[in-house]
Amino acid sequence: MSTQERDAPVEIEAKYAVADPAVFATLLELGAVDGYALRPAGERHLVDHYVDTAQRDLLHGGYSCRLRETQGGERWMVTVKELARAESGVHRREEHECVIARSGPPAEWPDGPAREIVTRVSKGQALAELFTLCQHRVLRAVERDGRAIGELSLDTVEIDVGGRRTATHEVEIELAGDGTLDDLRAIGAGLDAFRLEPQPASKFERALAILDGSRGSAPRKNKKSPDLRADEPLADAGRKILRFHYERMRASEAGTLEGQDIEALHRMRVATRRQRAAFRIVAPQFRRKAIAGFREELKTAAARLGGVRDLDVLIEAAERHRASLGPADAKAFRPVLDDWWERRRAARDELVTYLSAAEYRSFTERYGAFLSTPGAGVKDVTPGDPPEPRLVRHVLPAAIWEHYGNIRAYETVLDWASLETIHALRIEGKRLRYLLEFFSGVLGSGPTPAIEALVALQDHIGELHDAEVATGLLREFLTRGAQASIDPAVASAAKRYLKVVQARLRALERTLKRPWRRVASPRFRLLLARAVAAL
Repeated sequence: MSTQERDAPVEIEAKYAVADPAVFATLLELGAVDGYALRPAGERHLVDHYVDTAQRDLLHGGYSCRLRETQGGERWMVTVKELARAESGVHRREEHECVIARSGPPAEWPDGPAREIVTRVSKGQALAELFTLCQHRVLRAVERDGRAIGELSLDTVEIDVGGRRTATHEVEIELAGDGTLDDLRAIGAGLDAFRLEPQPASKFERALAILDGSRGSAPRKNKKSPDLRADEPLADAGRKILRFHYERMRASEAGTLEGQDIEALHRMRVATRRQRAAFRIVAPQFRRKAIAGFREELKTAAARLGGVRDLDVLIEAAERHRASLGPADAKAFRPVLDDWWERRRAARDELVTYLSAAEYRSFTERYGAFLSTPGAGVKDVTPGDPPEPRLVRHVLPAAIWEHYGNIRAYETVLDWASLETIHALRIEGKRLRYLLEFFSGVLGSGPTPAIEALVALQDHIGELHDAEVATGLLREFLTRGAQASIDPAVASAAKRYLKVVQARLRALERTLKRPWRRVASPRFRLLLARAVAAL
C-alpha cells in the first residue's frame, strides 16, 4: 500500500432516514441526545451536481464525483468518494476534495488525488451530469465533556432527475475532532426513541436508483396486464406481461429506497411476484439458459422485499392491538413492538443495500434489454417436427385446467391439513389467479368472478399465515425474555397478545371451508369453462 493510500482521508458518518415529518420537526428542537450536547452551528443550502462518463466508468470503478456549488458560483468544490458499503447505517469511505473553476474539466483541476482518480478511472473521457441534489442542512455541533465529537446535520434532501423531484428527510452524524466510533454508536442509541431507519445507501446511490428507474415509462395504473391476443405466440405474450410488471417494479424502486411510502414496497413486491409467476407459465417457450439468471435474481429480490413487507403487516396488526390497551398495558407491550421494529430495520438495511448495489443495477439493465428485444431467448422451431402448442389459445386451456386440478387435489387433505399444507394451497391459488389476470383480456367475462373467489381464499390463508408467523415471533420473544429476566409486566403483555393471535389463528382454521367452497364449486368450474371457450 502506498503512502498516499495509507494517508487517504476517511469520512466516518452515520445516516438515518426520517420517514415522519413530525418526527423531523421534533429533532430540529433537540438540544441534547443521551448526554451529548447539540449546539446550533448554522444552516446551509447546498446544490450538488453528480457527474460521470457516458459509460459510468467512475461508478464501475467504485467512485462518485460531486461538484458542489459555492457561494458566488465562480469556484466549485470537487469531492471524489469511494463507494463503500455501510454497516448498520455507518459509512466509512475514502474521500478527496479540491477547489476548481466552475465546471472545469479534470485536466484543469489542481494536482492531487481527486484529479488523479477521476482521470485514471475515466480514461480521460468527458464528464456529464447525472442528476442534481439540493439540500437544506440544519447543523449542530456535537460536544461532550469538553470534547468536540463531530457534527449532526438535519437534512431536507431534494433529488432532481430530469425535472422529476423527490424530497426526503434524514439525519447525518459525522465524526470529527475527538469523536470515536463508540460516540457514534452511543448517539445512534440515543436516537432509537425516534424509530429512525439506518440509511445504508448514500444519497448518490439512492439518486442513481431513481435515475435508472425513471428510464422506462410507467404502465397504466388501472390495468392488470398489457393488451394480448389469443392468436399470438405465448413467448411474445409472456414478454409483454413480463415487461409490464418489470416497469411497475422499477417505478416503485425510488419509493422503496426512500422508505417513506410502505405501499411502494408492497407494489414492488407484487410486481416481482407476478414476474416470477409469469415465468412459470412461459418458461417452456424459452431456452433455459436465456432466462435462468433473471428468474434467480427475481427470487432474490422477492425474498428481500418480503422480509420487510411481512414485518410491516405484523407491526401494523400489533400497533392496532396496542392502541386498544390502557396506558399501563400499552407501555408494557411496547418492548414487543420495539423488537419487531428492530427486525424490520435489519431487513430494510439488507433490502436497501441490495437495491443500491451495482449487481442489481446490472441485472435490471440486462433484464430490461432482454424484455425489449423481440425473439430474444425463444426456443427455435425445427422444420419438419410435429407442431407444438405455441399460441396463447393453444397453451392456455390446458394451463388453466392444470392449475385448477392442482388446487382441487387439496380437497382430499383439507380436513386435517397442516399449516404448511394450507400455505401450499395458497400458493397454488395464487398461481391460477395470476394466470387468469395475465390473460383476462382474451378470456371473456369468466375470469372476473373466478379471480374474486381466488382472492378471497388467498386473503384468508394469508391472514392465517401472518398469525402463524406472529405466534412464532412472540414465542421467540418470550423465550429470550425468560433467559434475560425481562420485566414480568412485559412478559405478561406479550403472553396476552399471543393468546389473541392464537385465537385468531384457530378461528381462521375453522372457517377455511367458507372461501374454499367457492373455489371448489360447480359454478367456479363453469366460470373457467366459459373463459376457456372464449379462446
